[in-house]
Amino acid sequence: MDRETLIQAITGLVNDDPGVQVAWLGGADATGRVDSRSDLDLMVAMTPDDRAVAFETFEKGLDRLVGIRHRHRFVEPHWTGFDQAIYLVRDLPDDLAIDLAVIPTDTPPERRLLETDRHGDPVVLVDRLGWFDRPTRSDVDRHAAGIDRRLARIRGLHPIFASIVRKAIDRGRDLEALEGYRTRMLAPLCDLMRIEHDPGRFDFAFRYLDRDLPADERALLERLAFVPDAEGLPGRLGDCEAEIERRLARLTAVRRVPVREAGDSAKPSDRR
Repeated sequence: MDRETLIQAITGLVNDDPGVQVAWLGGADATGRVDSRSDLDLMVAMTPDDRAVAFETFEKGLDRLVGIRHRHRFVEPHWTGFDQAIYLVRDLPDDLAIDLAVIPTDTPPERRLLETDRHGDPVVLVDRLGWFDRPTRSDVDRHAAGIDRRLARIRGLHPIFASIVRKAIDRGRDLEALEGYRTRMLAPLCDLMRIEHDPGRFDFAFRYLDRDLPADERALLERLAFVPDAEGLPGRLGDCEAEIERRLARLTAVRRVPVREAGDSAKPSDRR
């Protein structure tokens, strides 16, 4: 069995299940970036009542058709709030996992992950509700507000985060400092680069940077990311801090982010 045969099997499975109202492939299939190591991002929409048995029904059908050799059902919801499970099937490599997300049919359009400007053109397997009768694009005002909130949050937390990382360095807590540097300094810098160069996917973090950032920006981020050793971290921290401050000043002036929004209530660890 190969990837296309697996997709055909899944297509038949979701079409034969009357509980599946909508199903599509996202990820690499939607963005046209499929390669030999691409998995399948399968999205299935069901009524809230049917969702309770969705995984059991899908697993039985998948196991019958291709054989499941490993599965993991996430206890906590997917970052979107959807139920999620990942499957490895018989006679196919681990790279070709099936990442299944089950979406309630009453999910508002803006939360279905169907904006073509952000997620590509989905490969539709079944559509009994007309979700794909016309393309979905991002709400411009809502998206702009999300960028402004992210900028305000970075601006409000940056001095605190830089101090936390520097304190860990000074105390000789090298692993703590390195982890803090990546999550509290590099991640916000990546967000700022995205806001400048690819605002449509400002919240995609480090994913797909090969397509979303100019080569010189990627090179800068990579240089700052690959810290040679503990002695090299303070220098990287100083460079990263300066980059963040320059970009914050430039973007804040352009977008005029309200100061009152800097107190974003999201936890510092919350990321897409």
